[in-house]
Amino acid sequence: MSRTFPPSDTPLTEADMQAFADGNLSPERAAHVRKYLGSRPVEAERIAFYRQLNMQMRSVFESAFAPRVHVRRADPEHGATVRSTLRGSVIRRVGVALLGVVLAVLVASGWLVASRVSPEMLDAAAVMAWMRASGQPVSQASAAVPGDPYAVDLVPVGFKLVAARTRHPHAFASIDVLDYRNADGEPVVLLSAPAPFAANQPHWTAQRIGHLRLLSWTVDGRRYVIAGHATTHGLMRAADALTSR
Repeated sequence: MSRTFPPSDTPLTEADMQAFADGNLSPERAAHVRKYLGSRPVEAERIAFYRQLNMQMRSVFESAFAPRVHVRRADPEHGATVRSTLRGSVIRRVGVALLGVVLAVLVASGWLVASRVSPEMLDAAAVMAWMRASGQPVSQASAAVPGDPYAVDLVPVGFKLVAARTRHPHAFASIDVLDYRNADGEPVVLLSAPAPFAANQPHWTAQRIGHLRLLSWTVDGRRYVIAGHATTHGLMRAADALTSR
């Protein structure tokens, strides 16, 4: 009749001893091994030797495995791939940023070109504005425009601001037109337009176009032209008053 042993009391084998040395034995079985070795000092010494050797081998293996992981991370091909990926990402980001800058510059340049009013365009607009003002009878001129800074400047020299409007020669450009009249009802028009890159020219320069006199100057990124008949009383004084502000 065969004898049946509880799991913890089954006869110990060499495999149990090796598993105990490796630390892979179940707690119940390990307790049985320790009880067994307690009565057999020679066997206990042998198992202790194997256990210590196993721990040393595991320590050596783990310490050797860590550098391998480090070496794999530092592998030249892997590092080159990572660097190439990072470089590509940086280049893409820089490229997107540069593209944005280029587009912004192009948009700004296009806007500046589209909004630019050349000196010749402003002079032509001044001639047309004067012709329109001179064709309007004094009785039809509107009342003085209050609050305009130029009105204050020109009242002492005999001119009253009777109209103010803005013309758009094309989509983005604008020209401000101020219509003045002297005591005799003679028209003088003052036109101005943005000129952000024009050099300052605070003193007016004059030119004649037929019977018209045009006086122009540039201050703080804005170009001005005042136009009137060459014989209009107070025209030169009006230009002096405006440029001396």
